[in-house]
Parts: sequence; structure tokens; C-alpha cells
Amino acid sequence: MSAIPRNQWYVAAYSAEIEHALFARTICDEPILFWRTEAGEVVAHSDRCVHRRFPLSQAPSRLVDGAVVCGYHGFTYGADGKCVAVPGQTRVPRTARLTSYPVAELDSLVWIWIGDPGLADESRIPRATYLDAEGYTTVRGLEPLAARFSLLVDNLLDLSHETYLHGGYIGTPEVASTPITTEVDDDAGIVYVSRHMADAECPPFYAKSTGLQGRIARWQDIEYTPPCLYKLHSRIAPVGSVPNPDGTDPDAFHVEVVYAITPETEHSTHDFWMVARDFALDDEEVSAFLAENNRTVVLQDVVALDVLEQVVAREPAGYQELSINIDTGGLAARRMLARMVGEAPRNAPAAR
Repeated sequence: MSAIPRNQWYVAAYSAEIEHALFARTICDEPILFWRTEAGEVVAHSDRCVHRRFPLSQAPSRLVDGAVVCGYHGFTYGADGKCVAVPGQTRVPRTARLTSYPVAELDSLVWIWIGDPGLADESRIPRATYLDAEGYTTVRGLEPLAARFSLLVDNLLDLSHETYLHGGYIGTPEVASTPITTEVDDDAGIVYVSRHMADAECPPFYAKSTGLQGRIARWQDIEYTPPCLYKLHSRIAPVGSVPNPDGTDPDAFHVEVVYAITPETEHSTHDFWMVARDFALDDEEVSAFLAENNRTVVLQDVVALDVLEQVVAREPAGYQELSINIDTGGLAARRMLARMVGEAPRNAPAAR
């Protein structure tokens, strides 16, 4: 049984990736073809011709006057996925149409619904409005991960690994030594994990981007909406600084780290990462620094998780891992994901 929840929204691409040209990406084991119409709307269809299954993203297939012409036999499809022309005859078979997928474009992201199209409800798409809003500047990237998406979920919900895996970039001793609090909102389908460090070393990632030096107050507030969207609200401020009673926070720097965790296959993942900030908005050097350093951190995770995928794939049936207090958020996420696919969570004992 697949471990990928099907009736869910997933991030398929950044808005800037899809233009008036053929664009292909595999999402949840489905090869999907995207393009942007002349009206600017993104459409998504199965990336295979109904005739002999030739990938429509493969040259010499091409987009002509808003329609896709198959490069193998010339079957032609409109933006709605319906075949409008076939070679050698005037009658187009009634069943000649591509599988279409609901899509939505929000917050500079293109979302796709993989499951039953009758269940697609755009109001269920989790938002990260600051990715495309005034008052923030965002850098972003995408890394291929040769590991199942659930391993990335585990990784992101337990940031204690920053101390060991990302030392010299974003990790400091306080991240691993500071206890977390975990809350689960089953009705909203969100897992919250918080770690507030009142007096911590300032890692290079924040020292060089904010200008703060020495000791800082550092807050990490995670908000994960299974299966796809992870948001880390990071607050960096001088020691002793706290937000005002009205919620304003003029002494702090705020960094919003977002991951869109999209399964490519059962054992590979599209790792979309974004870093939005509310300071130095027009400073290109800060943007370049954050982009380069965050990509380095992501690639450190990629190396570790690619190795872990091979370990997990070879482990014997019934292997029991050990979980501790720092795993409460990840275990809660596993339970939510298991409910989404209708099976019991694997290797998810209670924290102790």
C-alpha cells in the first residue's frame, strides 16, 4: 500500500517555473505536463499521449497556438486536455482526452490536487502569504531528494539535528539542549513545535544576515500542515527582548523558512525551500548570502537523508526504533499522515 496520501494538495512548482512552454514534473508517481495558457492560467494534464503513451513533454512534442502536438503521431490537445485533432481522420474519438488535474496558484506557488478531482477544495490549501507580499524578501530553491518524503518530515520537525549536522551554519549547542513544546490541532490538521532560547549563541547564518553578534534570543516556532507545507517562524533578537503586548516586535528580525514537501515517487521527494525575511529587503548581498547558506544546509540534509533512505529500505520487517521527547512533533505528524493514507503509523512508538 502506498504511503503517499492522495487526496491532498501538493506544491508542483514555483510560479516562475511555468511559462508558455511545456514543463514536466513527476508528482506522487504521476508524470504530469504543465503549461501556462495565453490568458496566464496554469493547466496540468497527464504527460502521455492517449494513442501510444509518448510523453508530451518530450521533443519533438511542442506547444502550438495554445495546443500540445504530440511529437510521435501528431495527436493534438487543447488546454482543457481534450483531443482536438488526430492524424488521418476527421473524427476525433470521444474518449481521446488527457487526465486533467485541478491546480491553484497562491503565494508564488503552483499547487496540484492528485486525488479525486471532485474532492479538490482550494480553501484547504495552507497559506504562506509572506512569500509573495510587501514587507518581505524571499530567496528559494529546489533540491532533489532520493528519499521518501516522510524522512524529510521527521528531519524538519526535530531541529535538534541542527547542532550536529549544521554546525558552522545554523546550528549551535542551545538548539539541542533546549526543551521543546508540542501542540497538535487535530481539527485544523496542524502540528506545532516550539523551542524558545532566551540566551543562545548567534550562528553565522543570522550573524552575517542581521548584524547581531554574540548572544541572542532565538525562537523557533514550527507549524506543519501535513502532508505538504512546513513553516518555521524564526525570531532573532537581542537577549532580553520580547514582543510588545500588542504583538509588534520592533527589536527583532523575523525569518520565515518554508518547505514544500512533495513526493515525487515512493522513494524520492521534491524538496522546495524558501527563506523570507522582513529586514534588509533590498540588500542583494544579504539575499545572496541567505540563498547560498540555506542551500548548503539543505544539501547537508539531502546527503544525510539519502543515506538514511538506503538504511530504512534494507532494515528487517518489524525493526523498532527508539523515540524520545524531542520526537513528539514528528510522531504526531506520523500519526496524521498515517490517518491520511488509512494505515497504522510505521515505527511510531510513544515518546519516553
